[in-house]
Amino acid sequence: MSKLMTALLTLGLGLSVNVQAETWKFASEEDKKDVQDAYAKEFARVIKEESDGDIKVRIYYYGQLGTENDIVELAAKGTIQFVSVGTGHLGSYVPEVQAISLPYVMGTNEKVVHKVLTGSKTIYQDLAPKFEKVNLKLLSMMSEGEMAWGANKPIRSPKDFNNQKIRTFTSTIPVETYKAFGATPTPLSWGEVYGSLQLKTIDGMVNPVYFIYNAKWHEVQDYLMFPGQQPYVGTFSTNSKWYNGLSTEKQAMIQKATKAADKAAYNYQLKINTDNMAKIRQERPDLQVITLTAEERARFKELSKGLHQTYYDVVANAYDSADQASARAGAKKILTSLISEVEAATAAQ
Repeated sequence: MSKLMTALLTLGLGLSVNVQAETWKFASEEDKKDVQDAYAKEFARVIKEESDGDIKVRIYYYGQLGTENDIVELAAKGTIQFVSVGTGHLGSYVPEVQAISLPYVMGTNEKVVHKVLTGSKTIYQDLAPKFEKVNLKLLSMMSEGEMAWGANKPIRSPKDFNNQKIRTFTSTIPVETYKAFGATPTPLSWGEVYGSLQLKTIDGMVNPVYFIYNAKWHEVQDYLMFPGQQPYVGTFSTNSKWYNGLSTEKQAMIQKATKAADKAAYNYQLKINTDNMAKIRQERPDLQVITLTAEERARFKELSKGLHQTYYDVVANAYDSADQASARAGAKKILTSLISEVEAATAAQ
């Protein structure tokens, strides 16, 4: 058969050829049925639909490609295309992102948090360019719900944190937060937490309710406290160089899939946090649930104010001496603007 005839048959007479689908790799710090899984699956679904099946997104879960820090590095190097991790794990890469990890900044009103995380000018015009310096492009952020404290004693005041080893995330601000609150912060990857709680090498942890249940940490804690401190914020990023090299059509697919994933993850976390709280109460009727009063929260809020200066110092110290003044000013602008956006969004409710 001539080459011309082959081409005609392929194009016009329905002869099929097997063309291997393009595969994009998406690594998450979480496991199946967690919020980032819901995010990744919706993102993958839309990409497949928009590309008519020509592009497949392969999802990697916690531990398959290493720790939280490992998968950020893989995305920055271009080994994988997409990564989702919490802001608390990004401080060594993008120091400025720790503004979002500061307690009592974002608040815990889910509608307000979602609005700010997906549409903030501060985040996408001032903060996002900082990701580019480590070859990451910030695509979006998501709330995974209010973070609760777990412990084996009630914690209502800073003095209750004395001699308590609390598992924190690996960035400086989460560590400094629990130092300020009076605890002994212990940074751990989440896969190490259950065994550490069970063996009592740590005394407590902080995470959203849905995750506490999925990771079974409620089995090895006697109290859950809701301090109204902050949500767990996940980030969704891609390799910047790879993204910038894509066609306009593929970039548009990614943007559309990101918006769909934002909505899916928001709805999912609202449901799963409610459902999993009910499951915790059913499975552990002896577990005490405490919501801190406004007066009790005020003590922690006051301690948190000193962390703003810590944040400025952390950002400044990440730069060469000649750039520190500018970095400090930039960090102050990001935090001040973010607080203003949260206040405006709260007032508009």
